[in-house]
Amino acid sequence: LPVPEPTEVPEEIFRVVEEMPRFPGCEEEALPRAERQACAERKMLEFVYRHIRYPDLARQGSIEGTAVVRFVVEKDGSITNLEILRDPGGRCGQEALRVVELMPQWLPGKQRGRPVRVQYNLPIRYILQ
Repeated sequence: LPVPEPTEVPEEIFRVVEEMPRFPGCEEEALPRAERQACAERKMLEFVYRHIRYPDLARQGSIEGTAVVRFVVEKDGSITNLEILRDPGGRCGQEALRVVELMPQWLPGKQRGRPVRVQYNLPIRYILQ
C-alpha cells in the first residue's frame, strides 16, 4: 500500500488571544497591559492618518464611509493575508490596503506566553471635510 505524503498543516489563526498583537511604539513604557494596548492603538491610528490619502475618485464622487481591511499578524509580527472586507467605493478600500502594507512589523499576539497568528480587522473611516 502507498504511504500518504505528510501534508503541511496550516497553523491556526486566532481571532482573540490572551495578548493581542500590538502596533510598535509603546513597549518601553512600564504600563499595564490595557494601557499599553491603548497606546499601541493610538500609535497605529497616528500612522494610518499620517499616510492615508483621500482618493480623488472618492472625493469627486462625495463618497464617505468606512473601509475595513483584514489581515493576519504572524508569529514574527509581519503582516500577511491582507484583504478588503468592506469598501465604500471610490478606491477607499485600495487606499486603506496600501497604508496597511506600509506598516512596520507588529509585536505578535500571544497565547499561553507563545507567539501565535492573529487575525485583525482594521476599520478606516473616510469623512469629507
